[in-house]
Amino acid sequence: MTNRPIAILAAIILSILMLLYVLEFSVFSRMLEVKGLVLISMLVGAVLAAVGVWLNRARFMPWGEYFPSAVFILIFALLFAPLFGSLLNRGFGKDETASFEFVSETAYFASGYGILKGEKLSPTGWRLQVREGSVERRIKYKSQAYFPLTKPGEMIYLPIRSGIFGARIVKLR
Repeated sequence: MTNRPIAILAAIILSILMLLYVLEFSVFSRMLEVKGLVLISMLVGAVLAAVGVWLNRARFMPWGEYFPSAVFILIFALLFAPLFGSLLNRGFGKDETASFEFVSETAYFASGYGILKGEKLSPTGWRLQVREGSVERRIKYKSQAYFPLTKPGEMIYLPIRSGIFGARIVKLR
């Protein structure tokens, strides 16, 4: 049997995983505890991949010949673990409302090729800066300005999704 169907299937799966990762970037920009989720996901992914390679070590013998394959499995697990961690965190979470102290909401403009002469500028998105206790948090979203009349220091309530791993996602889009 040829390896061509397996290679085609692997390419399709990799393409789907990359698409899911790109779509998940907007969630990462609205996640409050993103650093912890990414680090823990990578640690768990590395441990699971290492255990999987160890349990199937007979398939990787002679070790010198199959070492690159084992390293590829470990790197693949490290790279895609945050995606799976975020999907699981969000998928099994619950919706809540949390209060934050408003700091600012500013529009931002993004253009891949610069501004053309005579082009009418409109905001690409907004950056919301809030304070929770002594920690300042920044959240990016694209649809509209949600707090145009709010003054710094006022308390605002944001819809969030508390994930099962403790990472919270602000549900503004």
